[in-house]
Amino acid sequence: MKLLGIDLESTGLDVRGDRMIEVGAVLWDTDRKVALRVYSEFVDPMIPIPEPITAITGITDDMVQEYGVSEGVALDEIGRLIDQADYMVAHFGNLFDRPFLVGAYARQMSLAPTIEWIDTAVDIVFAERIKTRNLLHLAAEHGFLPGHSHRAVFDVMTMLRILGYYDLDVVIDRSKEPMVFLEACVSFEEKEKAKERGYRWCPPKKVWWRALKQGDAMVERSQCGFSTKILPEAPE
Repeated sequence: MKLLGIDLESTGLDVRGDRMIEVGAVLWDTDRKVALRVYSEFVDPMIPIPEPITAITGITDDMVQEYGVSEGVALDEIGRLIDQADYMVAHFGNLFDRPFLVGAYARQMSLAPTIEWIDTAVDIVFAERIKTRNLLHLAAEHGFLPGHSHRAVFDVMTMLRILGYYDLDVVIDRSKEPMVFLEACVSFEEKEKAKERGYRWCPPKKVWWRALKQGDAMVERSQCGFSTKILPEAPE
């Protein structure tokens, strides 16, 4: 089987307003356990990179302007890699990489290629003791140290290595289960209850929320100890 692991660095987390600044993609052969293609490229976003993003990634305006390709060129190459893959794989791909790519293709007046996605943040069932979903921390939980974090292609290789510890058929089956976005209906005084259960605050919508697989959401609603409601989409 061929998996296309992908990670994007961007000017921010707004899938509508922000732009790619780096793409890392690895076409991985699960039978041979080898990378068939590696694509790593800066992308010129045509807008300034915020200082906090440069602080996290080390990517500057000068770097993308001198060495980056256009968004359209990057998407063309991603499309060629998708044509060779059975599944796309991304960490938090349901919330970021997938909608970000759909938006990017739309700006280029093109439809995103059709392919099924695996999101390693939710489609892998980690041991109960593993509470983190931070990629760097997950690597440590699995007994290895990754390469440079917040650089796209290194994050892809870290993600694929973590995925290799799990039964891929089980992960794929789980990836087909729908996502549910739950809002915790809690007061200000009760917010810590939601936070402790993995809900995160969305300032624009003023809601505590989390993304869960449909079956997990049913369990969460019965066990969390506070009222919840299903949101029609991710609030951010």
